[in-house]
Amino acid sequence: MGNCNFKQTICDANASGREHSFAPQNIYCNALFNSKEVQNVEGGQNGRSMIEMLGVLAIIGVLSVGGIAGYSKAMQKYRINKTIEQITLIAGNVRAFFGPQGNYDGLSSYSDTGKAIIKKAKLVPDEMLTLDSDGNITNITNAFGGAVYIYDYWGSNGSKTVTGYKITLYGLPQEACIELSTHDWSVSDLIALAINEDDSAVMFDCVTGDYWDDDNVGCIYNKTLPISVDKAASTCSDDAELHFYFR
Repeated sequence: MGNCNFKQTICDANASGREHSFAPQNIYCNALFNSKEVQNVEGGQNGRSMIEMLGVLAIIGVLSVGGIAGYSKAMQKYRINKTIEQITLIAGNVRAFFGPQGNYDGLSSYSDTGKAIIKKAKLVPDEMLTLDSDGNITNITNAFGGAVYIYDYWGSNGSKTVTGYKITLYGLPQEACIELSTHDWSVSDLIALAINEDDSAVMFDCVTGDYWDDDNVGCIYNKTLPISVDKAASTCSDDAELHFYFR
């Protein structure tokens, strides 16, 4: 076909009567030029699209990381609030059920009989219970997946006798341990709270007024409930235990 620019120049210079002699070449040249223009435009669009896509992916990645962190934080707060709700509900149910008999005999998540009482009396929310095929309680778990144990408690010193019960939470993350131990509990009859300590003397001494000040124990007697933030922060760890003592 020859050089398109050359033929287009000749074609433009000729009289209108002779333009038809170059018509096939003009058609070819126009098509070729148009094709090159399209390729150039599309090539630019492809380049821009790739850069824009990478930018969008980068933004999505940043938002995803932030979203996951925000979701984890929200779920942690939800579980803490759920635990507060569960402890408050259990304490109210136990007090209402065992109050008329004046003690907590028979309350124990360690025995089959005690578990049957817990289930029949609906002392614990269903969401915390794991049942076997016969409908019997096999485990009680908190909102963080750790074990929960509930059992009666008593102590005596001479003529003084103290009866009550404990709720123990296991497997708490450090943040949850701190928030729960420093929470201003409005649950009545809560007399002591201990972090990572299962001391049989805690409840008795808190009631009788003989209790000593300890870093990881809050006692109603010496007005350390809730436990201070600095004590909780220095004592709480991941996979922490929290012991609630009720009279």
